[in-house]
Amino acid sequence: MKKLNIALAILVSAVMAGNAATATSGIVGYSKISAPSGTVAIVPGFVKAAKFTGTATVTGQSFGVSGFSVGVLNPSAHSDGRPNYPTHYIEITSGTYEGFLFDILSNSGTSVTAANIPSAINGQTVSVVIRSHITLDDIASTSMAEYSDAVNLINPDGSASTRYYAAGSWVAEDYSTAAGHTVIYPGQAVLLSSGGVTITTTGVVKTTKTAVPLYAAAVNYVGPLSPSNDTGVNKLQIASSMVPYSDGFNQFASDGFMTTTGTFYSDGTDILDAGYNPLPPTATDSIKINTGFALSVQSDGYWIMPSPLDR
Repeated sequence: MKKLNIALAILVSAVMAGNAATATSGIVGYSKISAPSGTVAIVPGFVKAAKFTGTATVTGQSFGVSGFSVGVLNPSAHSDGRPNYPTHYIEITSGTYEGFLFDILSNSGTSVTAANIPSAINGQTVSVVIRSHITLDDIASTSMAEYSDAVNLINPDGSASTRYYAAGSWVAEDYSTAAGHTVIYPGQAVLLSSGGVTITTTGVVKTTKTAVPLYAAAVNYVGPLSPSNDTGVNKLQIASSMVPYSDGFNQFASDGFMTTTGTFYSDGTDILDAGYNPLPPTATDSIKINTGFALSVQSDGYWIMPSPLDR
């Protein structure tokens, strides 16, 4: 049986913010993923370095921040004019909504306008970070086969979008439309089908929670942001996000065949095994680093994933 072998190097350094006048520091590193022939669920374990960290006041659908050139965060801010995916997001980093992120639609010199900001935080001042999105180009590899190796991304309605590797980037189902800027959201898994490839990912270890959307209409391929270690099933902190004795998830072998190696449920507080027995604290069931699992839920919601530093 082939295994998914992942080697990791982590470097600690100071990361200077890009366009804003704010600086931050983080744990920066890279991770090498050796994927076998077949299909595996891949989760990039890093996020991009912060371009802004600080506080922002929420007014309607906007966050008050400064230090950016007008329009630099817009989805249309591509040299080749590809406006169909967001390029950046703003994320709340403390309080009740810690880990919730919002795609940035546009920016002025003093604010960013984002999508789907909850009315409950209107008028509040919150801690935030702005980052570029991880995209399919961040997992492209010269070891991939042109117009053959591909990824599937599962959409909220249960449909799948397929992207094919081509010329160092990716194209859509028509084999021609540029799609390397397709977003991989934090905690989202993509289903990589290949003849066997090596991928190197780089970035910053996330130090805050992450709100991962879960959709009732889809099988949710998700996984922990953890670029240095496997994550024990008991450490996912996902039980409270699942309907007791109903919602469930499957764990897979990294063999290229998506072989189910474990099925888990919840009693609302603890994770249960396939026989609805609570997993003991000493259970060794785990999700391999940079890989995902398949979760089915009865209603839309969120998995509030802990930082890899808090597991």
